[in-house]
Amino acid sequence: MAFLCIDIGGTNTIVGVGNGDFESVAKYSTGEFVENVREMIDEALKPSHIQQEDIEQVAVAAAGPIDREKMVFYPPNVSDKQGLEKINLEKALAGLGEITIINDCTSAVLGEYHYGGHKTDNLVYVTISSGIGAGAIIQGQLIEGKDGNFAEVGHMEISTELECGCGGQGHWEAYASGENLPKMADQLFDLKYDNAVEIFEQYNRGDSQAQKVISQMQEANIQGLSNVATLYDPDKIVLGGAVALNHPETVVEPLEERVEERSVNSTPEVDLCSLGEKSVIHGLRAVCNGKHSN
Repeated sequence: MAFLCIDIGGTNTIVGVGNGDFESVAKYSTGEFVENVREMIDEALKPSHIQQEDIEQVAVAAAGPIDREKMVFYPPNVSDKQGLEKINLEKALAGLGEITIINDCTSAVLGEYHYGGHKTDNLVYVTISSGIGAGAIIQGQLIEGKDGNFAEVGHMEISTELECGCGGQGHWEAYASGENLPKMADQLFDLKYDNAVEIFEQYNRGDSQAQKVISQMQEANIQGLSNVATLYDPDKIVLGGAVALNHPETVVEPLEERVEERSVNSTPEVDLCSLGEKSVIHGLRAVCNGKHSN
């Protein structure tokens, strides 16, 4: 049974096609993909033996709220970059088989659980990227919530100073996401950076000003992960997303010991995800292989 998997990220979209396992996986800019969905799918199919008419299962993931009935995402990080208020999949994917849409972090935890080699039935995946979100499998059961929008942990309140992009106050995402790090640096320390990459570069050079920003980010991550450990009581928390994957020694390594100081529950293991940037696409593969029901 041929399948098509589409992971729509804020910057890039990953498309995988296969039958059981992937035959090919390709990456495109999200702007190009959402403007030319069918053309990009045709391009992704070329390295495989699969044709559009062979596809029976389609699984799609993106960050942000889902309306499954209308097959629509409202992904804020994609919207900001591409100028789109929503991504409507119904027309774009018509005729390509049964369609399942799922939150990207929910998909990522499915991928890590089934294909990442973690030996636990209590696993939480947290992305620290342009935004912050989570997916959870507890006692072997995927938790999604009534609308599939479970674990928007980036919008939990961890402080009071900064306004989040959603309009809320003091949210984790306002202090530690890649999109908001320069804003946090400006508002808390009156420091000007073009982007998060520049902050990390200056930090790695030993710049004392950038160290203030990274220290604040680390504090936010410690509090956020401590809350996740207290709320969900997992054996293991794995981190993905560009900020965590590109800066593990700064973002990930300081966490486990400090989470122990604050979590009410026993301390989970905290580590990088096993599948890297492909956690989400492998979760979509799990969906197409019958390892998910909504």
